[in-house]
Amino acid sequence: MSMTAYKTRTVAADSLRKTVAAMFHRVGMPEADAAFMGQCLVDADLRGVHSHGTRYTVSYIRSLQKGAWNPTPNIRVERDRHATAVIDADRSAGHLSSRRAMQLAIEKSKQYGAATVVVRNSSHCGALAYYTQMAADAGCIGFASTTAGRLMAPFGGVDKIVALNPLSWAAPTDKPWAVDLDMATSVIAGSKLGMAIEKGEKIPLGWALDAQGNPTDDPAAALKGTLLPIGGPKGYGMSVVLDIISGVLSGATFGKGLGGPGGGHFFQATDIEAFMPLDELKRRMGELVDQIKGSQLAPGSTGIFLPGEIEHGNKTRRVKEGIPMTAGVMDEIEAVAAELGVTERLKDV
Repeated sequence: MSMTAYKTRTVAADSLRKTVAAMFHRVGMPEADAAFMGQCLVDADLRGVHSHGTRYTVSYIRSLQKGAWNPTPNIRVERDRHATAVIDADRSAGHLSSRRAMQLAIEKSKQYGAATVVVRNSSHCGALAYYTQMAADAGCIGFASTTAGRLMAPFGGVDKIVALNPLSWAAPTDKPWAVDLDMATSVIAGSKLGMAIEKGEKIPLGWALDAQGNPTDDPAAALKGTLLPIGGPKGYGMSVVLDIISGVLSGATFGKGLGGPGGGHFFQATDIEAFMPLDELKRRMGELVDQIKGSQLAPGSTGIFLPGEIEHGNKTRRVKEGIPMTAGVMDEIEAVAAELGVTERLKDV
């Protein structure tokens, strides 16, 4: 499937985190915010979700340098009513406003049983699973969604006006990991096309159409065309609904060029103790997980996994052994770090 060979580098997670954090600090972010950016992006790489990890670092840095993102935002609650709130991100990195929103949703859920916080005037927030995992760790069921790039057409149409709006949902279990679903409403996340281009790989047929509406295995042609929704009209319908709660309801952008300002996010936390003791929920979740994983394997299957399980295994292993990264992405980070005068260095293992 590979068109050209590509190289990988296995990098120590801590060195990558410190380098990325230093880069954000050098372009004006307060040290604590920059440290969180490093933590959040490297967490995605540790989990194997490279599509939303440090490969975005240089793009984010350029957005800060150009003034598209605000390095010192006043992330503020604009509306606060009982179990709900609206946050204006002040053009912050979406990771920062999303953390604030989920923290607030968790706090409110402990008082009201469940809470919803929306964000507007924000930007790309990375992997949603990070924020729903926050809720699961706090004894809650977490839900999150965000507005995303418009790379799909409406079912039955051809115009690229439907977003890939992802969703994430997480709940704790009696295992070392939470069930944590994080998925786009397209067959594949749009950033996977960029990864395929970086690696010189083709993409499977069934992911995308080219600009003429023909199936394509060329990721560059797919970027000029449209991605296909997961499940046909079902994925399309999910995308529209998520656009409503993340964009229309939040006061952010929605549709193609409608509303605003900025991107929008939607966060919910449900306090499990409002329904049953947390330990009981975890036990019941464990029974469900065990039953699913105990299913007879299909021919050729290597195992049955729950959402978030593989990612937890990746993270546990890579913290010790290092993260296998695309060499070109790491080379670019090193070049821009040097440009910014960062003294931290990546450590290959």
